[in-house]
Amino acid sequence: MMTKTTKPTPNSTIFNSILQINNLFNNFFSKTLVNENDIKYIFKTIYQRLLFIVSILLLLSCTTGDDLDAVDIESEFSAPEKIVKVNIIYVESSETLDKSSYTLNEAEFINYLNGEYFHRFGIGLELGESKSLVNEELYDLRDNEGSEPSTFLMQSRESYDKSKVNIYIVKRCNIRAIAGIGRDQRVLITDENLFTSTTPHEIGHALGLFHSHEAENIMNTVNKDSRHNFNETQEKKIKKRIDEINLNN
Repeated sequence: MMTKTTKPTPNSTIFNSILQINNLFNNFFSKTLVNENDIKYIFKTIYQRLLFIVSILLLLSCTTGDDLDAVDIESEFSAPEKIVKVNIIYVESSETLDKSSYTLNEAEFINYLNGEYFHRFGIGLELGESKSLVNEELYDLRDNEGSEPSTFLMQSRESYDKSKVNIYIVKRCNIRAIAGIGRDQRVLITDENLFTSTTPHEIGHALGLFHSHEAENIMNTVNKDSRHNFNETQEKKIKKRIDEINLNN
């Protein structure tokens, strides 16, 4: 008889982390003698677990109705005040690596984002590195339904560049896109949603922006077919975050 394997959900992942912290405390206080290394170990582990929990909670999965085209406005290109480099990472499986499963024109993609969204606010995206990442878990997120954000966080932690915005591209699956709120500038977007308002929306998340209720705002989740604007506060926040990112170069 076959045994069904249950995939971890974000809630179970968080619960396991909390349980580990609880066990650490129990083991710590049950010791008769406590040395300095014990204290350092427990506080280091607790810090890592809490950071992981916060990271999961700050990851957003934009899963429904988020693949509409941009509002029809004239493209605008200018000399931006702030520029950040973008790495494009194609998620592959071991079976697709040599089959050129993605056909993205990267220059056209960056021009689309700059002309339709970012340049008009003095913000510029510049293509950095493009590469493939063989990762079975990320390639087929259908196997991780319900835990896509935590899967993305864990499976991308060794491949992102802290000095860039990192856009991971996967085939269309359960979700449209995932991004952390300022979490290491990591964004995951399904290939069918690249040339839509989903991409600047998720890049906004990765640069520290939360959702907005403003009707034409890029970060709104209600009127998705009219997203084309950052407000002044958002613009300042993005530029500040870009300065912080560029310090890592």
